[in-house]
Amino acid sequence: MGTEMWKLLVLSVLIRLPSQIDLVEGERSVQFLTGNCSYNPKYFKNFSMTIVNNMMNVDMYLNRPIQWGFKAHIDILLRLANAKNFQSVFSQKTDLCATTSSVKNSLFKSWFKDMSKHGNFMYTCPVEVGHYYLHQWRMGSSMTHKFLIPGEYRGKVTYFYGKYRTKSFDETLKLTIDAILSN
Repeated sequence: MGTEMWKLLVLSVLIRLPSQIDLVEGERSVQFLTGNCSYNPKYFKNFSMTIVNNMMNVDMYLNRPIQWGFKAHIDILLRLANAKNFQSVFSQKTDLCATTSSVKNSLFKSWFKDMSKHGNFMYTCPVEVGHYYLHQWRMGSSMTHKFLIPGEYRGKVTYFYGKYRTKSFDETLKLTIDAILSN
């Protein structure tokens, strides 16, 4: 019962964090290990993601514009020492167009701004049909929340339209990225 109460407490705090930018002071490092993706050809002509020398590279060709209502389900998982499986520490659904256009200081917004220095991603909707890229992006030491303890993480992001896991759910893209966070 103590473990469940702890998880509930942590979850209640984590739900509020993405709208605040309370980032870590000092040096931390994020090392990308692997990444994979799958995409819906209705939305993408191609989508590729590679990780080389701890830098992420993404190339995508949109078949359709990204419109308001484009959402993401983000799940951050942690594998504790000597554990086989990852455990979810943070899970949230967010409307990306609304988040990037209205929130002034959030972790997600800071990621988008940093990524725009390494690519041609638009972070306002609509995003027109065409080729978009992110080349040689490395997650900076100040781009992690201090609640994340050092360890092995897996980020799973499902992009979609409609309501998550219902009849109206229309998956556009799924990403999985493994990384190590250290102090």
